[in-house]
Amino acid sequence: MSRATASPNQDRAPEVATERNDGAADTPTGGAAGSAPAAQGRGRYQLMVLAAVCCLALGGVFVRVSEVGPVASGAYRSLFAAPMLLGLSLAATRRSTTRRSTTRRSTTRRSTTRRSAAGKDKLPEHKPSEHKPARISTRDKWIIALGGLFLAGDLCLWNISFLYTSLAEANLLANLVPFIIAPLCFFLFGDRVTGKLVFPALLALGGLYVLVILGTGLDADHLRGDILALVTAVFYALFLVVAKGLRERHEATRIMASLSLVCALVCFAVAAVMGEKIWPTTLRGWLLLIGLAVTSQVLGQTLMAHAVKFLPLQLAALFVLLQPVAAAVYGFVLFDQHLSLVQMAGIAILLVSIFWAKNLLEGRK
Repeated sequence: MSRATASPNQDRAPEVATERNDGAADTPTGGAAGSAPAAQGRGRYQLMVLAAVCCLALGGVFVRVSEVGPVASGAYRSLFAAPMLLGLSLAATRRSTTRRSTTRRSTTRRSTTRRSAAGKDKLPEHKPSEHKPARISTRDKWIIALGGLFLAGDLCLWNISFLYTSLAEANLLANLVPFIIAPLCFFLFGDRVTGKLVFPALLALGGLYVLVILGTGLDADHLRGDILALVTAVFYALFLVVAKGLRERHEATRIMASLSLVCALVCFAVAAVMGEKIWPTTLRGWLLLIGLAVTSQVLGQTLMAHAVKFLPLQLAALFVLLQPVAAAVYGFVLFDQHLSLVQMAGIAILLVSIFWAKNLLEGRK
């Protein structure tokens, strides 16, 4: 799916600013000198999020021009992304192990020096412990299979929706996840749902009516695409629930690599049953599929997951809402997809309702 799944951390932005201001308080101009680099850092992360949004919105473009069917395109997107994600996971594990080893050696040297200065015996040497990723249990393997099924359902329906509705509508409707996550967590985990969520939900229903009913004029094909994009949001919400549980026990990129492999297998099976063209016949066809995996599944997700850790949560959420806007630009420039004033009004209402709901679910008024 093209939506970012990482959890932004609002507290990290102040941390960055604090670290860059260390040592500047002793001079009269230290605060001003420290704030400039911090502002430049935030600007860099904002540009990173914007680039991520543009990459994520490219998914529909690649699906429309792909030589293979929409479901098969989703299969290759997940298949090609899996080894890339696994490589990122292995690299992160090596960096973490190296950092812990360096910290341990430094701490041991300081302790030894202090004890020697005090005339005590040298500390005994300890063999560094190996920090290996936690082994995936049989239960978690079944959960990964379930999550891969949900992710495959998400990709299959979403990619097919691009053939019937506009890129902007498909991206927007598939992002109505906040209104599905809340009741899901209530029924599955007993999480409390704020009553204030009713108001943005009613606003979202109004936006859906304006966009889907009034905006499409009940055109059968267009309506079919909008419905597929809406059902996509349900599958993606289910996937997020599964991924959240797995993420609490395992490293993110490792889990995403496993989920991507399961998703690819399911999508290939569905594409075969639907009789889609599965095998690209030209170099251009292969390059398009690689581009889909790199931009939407790896580059967009990675940039987003990294950048939102250093930005205020509200600002990151606003940037994420630009994805349907970027998709609308792609659709207009590349496929001559025009949006009527009624459709644009419906999109605006839905964007407001989604942002309102995200604020409530994240604990802000």
